[in-house]
Amino acid sequence: MLDLIKQNKIIIIVLIVIIGGFAWFGLSDPQPTNTLLSSQSRANAPAAEQEILRVLLDMRSIRLDSSIFENPAFSSLRDYGREILPEPVGRTNPFAPATGNTQPTSVDTTSDTILTR
Repeated sequence: MLDLIKQNKIIIIVLIVIIGGFAWFGLSDPQPTNTLLSSQSRANAPAAEQEILRVLLDMRSIRLDSSIFENPAFSSLRDYGREILPEPVGRTNPFAPATGNTQPTSVDTTSDTILTR
């Protein structure tokens, strides 16, 4: 492995410089924008924003027909879902210094209390 690095030292240096240049170019912001200080009217909004507003207004007028719930095909559907069981959780504060009590705790869903095993 060291022989490979020694033989291709120049290629590796060039690759590191190229990657560093791309990172510098990608992370630098040549013209900072103060978008919080500028205000635009909705008349000057781009076409994409106008399209989104139009779609949202169209969605407001949608009315759903509830007769589908009375259909026998809907009534014949079965739910194959499973109940999600509560899993044991770790310490109350994982960033607190560790003490002698490092046992995991679990949540009692019937009384909303934390139990220590």
